[in-house]
Amino acid sequence: MTNLNKHTELEKYRDLNLSTLDYLSETIQIATNDFNSSQHFQKLKIEVNESFTKGRLSKLKQWFRNLTEVLRETEDLKFNDFIKERTGHEVNLHERFEKRISKILGQGRIKSENDYRDVVTKVDYLSQKESADQTLIDQLNFLLISFEKKKK
Repeated sequence: MTNLNKHTELEKYRDLNLSTLDYLSETIQIATNDFNSSQHFQKLKIEVNESFTKGRLSKLKQWFRNLTEVLRETEDLKFNDFIKERTGHEVNLHERFEKRISKILGQGRIKSENDYRDVVTKVDYLSQKESADQTLIDQLNFLLISFEKKKK
């Protein structure tokens, strides 16, 4: 990746992470005696900017994946519009997620921890739906079991 391309990607993921933290701050508000979500999100914004300054693209990409996981699981479709409006970037978490699941199914195996987590998320989601595709759930569960056996 050229320096210009990397810098463009760094800017993109910095903006995506900062906007995601804004969105989470607006939609998730938790305050207890020893935790305040708004303060937590502000601290994370500082870390995002530090990672941007230090050129840590992989870290920014992983953070975006982690920060958006709950939004993907809950099918929060408003998030896509929020990100587009704030950053100009088109992000369809669910489309990308479904493509990853299709790829895993096509390969017939789970290759990484990230793949594993995606399949678990999909199984959890399908298991909660009344009209779930039981055949798909069974296929995904088989992949999960096979991956777990290989790890042991």
